[in-house]
Amino acid sequence: MRQSLKFISAILSVVAVAGCSDVSTSPSVASRAVSAAPAFDFTVGGRYNVGDSKSSFVVTPDGGSFSINGVATVDFPASSICDPDLSTYGAGEWDNDCVPLTRAITITATTRLVSNGVAVDFQPALRFTPGKVVRLSTDVLASMIRLNSRYFATSPSSLESLAFAYSPSLGADPVADYLADSSLVTHVDLQTGRVWRRVKHFSGYVGGAGATCSDADCVSVLTYTP
Repeated sequence: MRQSLKFISAILSVVAVAGCSDVSTSPSVASRAVSAAPAFDFTVGGRYNVGDSKSSFVVTPDGGSFSINGVATVDFPASSICDPDLSTYGAGEWDNDCVPLTRAITITATTRLVSNGVAVDFQPALRFTPGKVVRLSTDVLASMIRLNSRYFATSPSSLESLAFAYSPSLGADPVADYLADSSLVTHVDLQTGRVWRRVKHFSGYVGGAGATCSDADCVSVLTYTP
């Protein structure tokens, strides 16, 4: 049966000790004592639209970078999309060779913003050529990550909740696909604040569901330079 990769949620709440007691960011970061954590809530401050937003974009064989309603970005290298009419799709097929798409394709994405997450639903379901790296990223936590980068650099386990995990559908239990495939771990850049991971197919991913892991097997923290 053809599985559907339709849900991507990047966790947008972080439990971390601030590097100093007075920090602020947009939309909002609440500063408290060192023993507490700055709280991120993007439903306040007016920077992002709360609720559902839908948009479509056209990807040609040349690939490209596409912003999704301002909350996420997908980067496609050239010839990275498998032709859905000529290639297999489903569990166990992600690393198999496929016939690259030679025509343009329209992809529809629906984003949903809530107080502690962002979900993106992609249609149609697609998989990507194994030799190409398609990336899903978000910058919605960038301000908080940069402001607390010194703490995260010394406490990388505090970023475990940012890990993207596979989810077969909206609201389904997440599956830690990165445990069996290290190329799928989530990366956090402490200097830019960008959070990203490789995606091998447009089925579903979920972040912030309380994933239990070590920073070595679910999140890779890029080098921090003070």
